[in-house]
Amino acid sequence: MNSDYHIKPILLQQKLTKMKKALLGLLTAGLLLPTVTSFAQSNIDSKKFRFGVFIAPTMAWMKPTTDKTDDGRYAPTNEGSKVGFNYGLMAEYNFAENYAFVTGLQVNMAGGKIGTEYLGDKNGATNVVNSSLINYRLNYLEIPVALKLRTDLISGFRFFGQLGLTTGFNIAKKATYDISYYNNGGNLATMTGENEKIKGTLAIAPVMFTMNIGAGAEYPLNDKLAAYFGIFFNNGFAPDATNPAKYKMLNDLDISGGTALKDGNTRLNNFAIRLGLFF
Repeated sequence: MNSDYHIKPILLQQKLTKMKKALLGLLTAGLLLPTVTSFAQSNIDSKKFRFGVFIAPTMAWMKPTTDKTDDGRYAPTNEGSKVGFNYGLMAEYNFAENYAFVTGLQVNMAGGKIGTEYLGDKNGATNVVNSSLINYRLNYLEIPVALKLRTDLISGFRFFGQLGLTTGFNIAKKATYDISYYNNGGNLATMTGENEKIKGTLAIAPVMFTMNIGAGAEYPLNDKLAAYFGIFFNNGFAPDATNPAKYKMLNDLDISGGTALKDGNTRLNNFAIRLGLFF
């Protein structure tokens, strides 16, 4: 019995000692965390050049800029958006404490659905497209150039705004389509295609210029890495994204000397949510 009375106080004292060490460790970590974060942030911010990678799910759509084509024969409409994807490399040159030039190299997988309806007299119509629905799948290799403005450190984060211009080069163009037309004999016929490569010189803009604006935040993970988050709106403004009159599939229709299909100066736009890392 006497030995038990001696052992219990010893065990209790050992437990109390362990608890004190644990509390001391937590307190030390809590005191050091702001210092470590500050060190990581200052180390990252001291770099003139930074490089990173990102991925970005997108919601893309194609929008005609007019209710009628310039010849007044067709009414183009946006028939739906498309979930896409964007990924690539980022590069920054910090020319001042809170200012940077941004560039990189990225792949943009975009598209959308455009419909058209013939507005002319359909009674006895010949050699003319009656209606069309085209679902585009377009890929562009892009080079962005932008100005980035960042805030000072706020609770471990730096928030930023960004405005720039992106030049894109078309690297893939496919479409699923459903077209109805009046042939040479005045009969209504149809043509369909599933995920076909779009053929025809200048059928799709080979070069696209896009304005982009975005905002987001950065957070240092250690003295070499920073997490990156941003929301961007990308507005294609020139040239026209599509030119249906140049599509080889339309030239293959049983139409000779008919009205060329147009779609109202279509623009390619998207919203993107970026997730990335700076090194």
